[in-house]
Amino acid sequence: MILKLVHCLVALTGLIFAKPYQQQQAVLAPSQDVPLRDIHIGDINFIHTTDTHGWLGSHLSQNDYDADWGDFVAFVDILREKILQQSRDVIVIDTGDKRDGNGLSDATWPPGLRSSEIFNMMDYDLLTLGNHELYTAESAILEYRGTSQSSKFKDKYVCSNVEFIEDDGTRVPFGNKYITFETPIMKQRVLALSFLFSFQRANNRAIVTPPLEEITQKSWFQNMVETNREEEIDLIIVFGHLPATDPTEREMHKIHALIRKYYPNTVIQYFGGHTHIRDFVQLDSKSTCLQSGRFAETVGFLSINMTDPVDAESPIFSRRYIDFNKEAFKYHLSKLGHDSNVPVSTKKGKTISRLVNDLRHELNLNEKLGYIPQTYYVSTRPLNSEENLYHLITHKILPNLIPPKNYEPSMSRFILINTGSVRYDLYKGPFTKDTEYIVMPFNNDWRFITVPLVVASRVETYLNKGPVIASLGIPSSSHHKQHFGGFQKCPFINNPNLSEGYTTEDDFGCHGDDTPHNSQREYDIPNVVQCKEVKKMQEEEADPSKMVHVIFYSFMELDILNAVNSIINDLGLRMENLTTNDCSHYGGDSTKKLLRDYFSQF
Repeated sequence: MILKLVHCLVALTGLIFAKPYQQQQAVLAPSQDVPLRDIHIGDINFIHTTDTHGWLGSHLSQNDYDADWGDFVAFVDILREKILQQSRDVIVIDTGDKRDGNGLSDATWPPGLRSSEIFNMMDYDLLTLGNHELYTAESAILEYRGTSQSSKFKDKYVCSNVEFIEDDGTRVPFGNKYITFETPIMKQRVLALSFLFSFQRANNRAIVTPPLEEITQKSWFQNMVETNREEEIDLIIVFGHLPATDPTEREMHKIHALIRKYYPNTVIQYFGGHTHIRDFVQLDSKSTCLQSGRFAETVGFLSINMTDPVDAESPIFSRRYIDFNKEAFKYHLSKLGHDSNVPVSTKKGKTISRLVNDLRHELNLNEKLGYIPQTYYVSTRPLNSEENLYHLITHKILPNLIPPKNYEPSMSRFILINTGSVRYDLYKGPFTKDTEYIVMPFNNDWRFITVPLVVASRVETYLNKGPVIASLGIPSSSHHKQHFGGFQKCPFINNPNLSEGYTTEDDFGCHGDDTPHNSQREYDIPNVVQCKEVKKMQEEEADPSKMVHVIFYSFMELDILNAVNSIINDLGLRMENLTTNDCSHYGGDSTKKLLRDYFSQF
């Protein structure tokens, strides 16, 4: 008699330890009657978004992020008007990644075809691209011709280290290398640059030069410095798609060190992105960096008083992370206008909201495919919890992978996926077409290789000790400041009157979030998780030399081969190193399809 032992595991060594730090997942219920923290108006004020990833239609299952793009545009327009009435300047900035993560952007080809039109209805003063605008040629062409070179943004789109490749092969700047302008109210002379991190997976219509190489080896930067001397510039803005906190590459800090050589006394304000967190870093007494979350959960607000009344040499910085909801927008507008009945909508905003709703229906994103009986979390529940989404996938979803040809019922198998293929929590309620794009937007092909059990059983551990494996996935949690920043400085909040949400710790302390929330514990996410099915004769130990299948996403093939060959060599097995010729198509439904089929039963 053959027993089938299905054991779906994740490597838990060192992962059960939780750290109380900023909540990256959305809230469970809205707070009621909780006093919000105000924004502070300065000489120059900034409104910042980043990593919106197509989330223009609000979070339908999360009340604390219930504002759509029309609500946001109305908020910005009214806020800008009220700040200008106080004779202060406003600059609105976005730092890229506008697709891959929501049906509004991803249910078209190329992704962002329709959502970009709605996104661009916001009157940004400065904007740039992220890596998700460069994964495919079609996305790059859409971004370059539809936004960068549009009449609305051609003079506002900055991209200092990316080039676009025209149809005839000509290389041209993807956007302006830099721009200069004067603010309308305070008459501050501004120099603005923008950088994408050292992204090396761009398509054949774009070239990314690492930021430090760009500014040290190309002549435009030196020309810029010579024609824009420090005494002629009041403020430098460096905005781009790279993290504020990055312990590995430290690209922003290296850029800052170089710019400081030429502008030692100028105020330099940075705006970051990419790692999907709220963050604020002080680089020196005249320079900070703001990073404003992800997925239209956060509106970043920053103000600078260019001179301190006490210390005329030092500016004063103030930051606020605004929850992306209608009540927060209304609160800040009413406080600024000293009027609780201040209008919070505009004709333009209502038009945009209608366009978002129409697009949602046109793309059939509300089509119900099943039901989610409980909420599953990516990282705010431990990996061995039944409320963890990876636990669900490895225990309930992957065992249903049954290809038409290569499945052998008596063959043990290890099914591995990279955790970056899962992008968001799965909330209780209808499982819709939009849910698929939100949680697991990418299709996959399965490959497999046949190796001894003693090798297969070590692959997961090997990969989880190595570098990040991702394909359009969420950025590595290794960039999260609280993972390496030492002791937790902010208290862990557990107040029955508050909902769960962002509780951000940054260089200015614990009170940057406009809305007080209860903290959530954040658990480390490994590179890969696996479903392990070991089959053996009754009451016998599995034979370590028995051949088994290791099944994986096609883009993981080189990582798998590297792991397998390293393990073979470490164990001293008498086997030749394996190559891509030893890998074969496995077949079967994608994880995305398996997830849909699972919830269709409810």
